[in-house]
Amino acid sequence: MWNPAKSVILSSVCTKLVILLVIGFAFLAPNLVDYYLGNVAIRDPKMASSFLVTVYACCVPALYALYCLDRLLANIKKKEVFIGKNVKYLRHISWCCFAVSVLILVAAFSSLILFIAAIAAAFIGLILRVVKNVIEQAMIIKDENDLTI
Repeated sequence: MWNPAKSVILSSVCTKLVILLVIGFAFLAPNLVDYYLGNVAIRDPKMASSFLVTVYACCVPALYALYCLDRLLANIKKKEVFIGKNVKYLRHISWCCFAVSVLILVAAFSSLILFIAAIAAAFIGLILRVVKNVIEQAMIIKDENDLTI
């Protein structure tokens, strides 16, 4: 039978797999960028280097966001949901989404797909800010209830 504990474990395993995928992607990025620019876009060495810089720059906040997500899931697994650390992790993940959005937006001067990806990253960051605010308010209510006899 499926239960919330198994769901958290599955999410944690998936998070760790995505961390490995991002690291692998960072190593394969030069080949992938060459393939993309050679087959989909116009071949331009300047464009390839700026695209590669964007990819590597996005890997940093992505890995940090995944690390924060893993810590958040570890706290949830320990049944520590409405705590300040989780609010901090959600805040950091949302700022990572906004950072990726800005990085992609800077590189989106030549591609509509990148512009859409930047908007999507910003939207995810906004949703995470709302979730962070909900968890923060729930934490305040929980603290008040804990003080009530």
